[in-house]
Amino acid sequence: MDTLHYKGWAIIPTALPTGHHHWAASCDLARITGDGQEVFEDVTEPVESTTREAALSAACAQARAQIDNIIANPQ
Repeated sequence: MDTLHYKGWAIIPTALPTGHHHWAASCDLARITGDGQEVFEDVTEPVESTTREAALSAACAQARAQIDNIIANPQ
């Protein structure tokens, strides 16, 4: 899956097959700041599913929720 864009952030999903015919997916986040690109790695817990698409969908949903939380509670 390609990089997704959500509320000014980039969601970078990764999916890998597991050893027991499932898929595991997670996402990193990135945003452009005045100092360049800032990447936040491992912002989602790995999600495992029987299909690649389902695992990616769940991981990206977690990433969107993380972005919403960051926007709602900037520190």
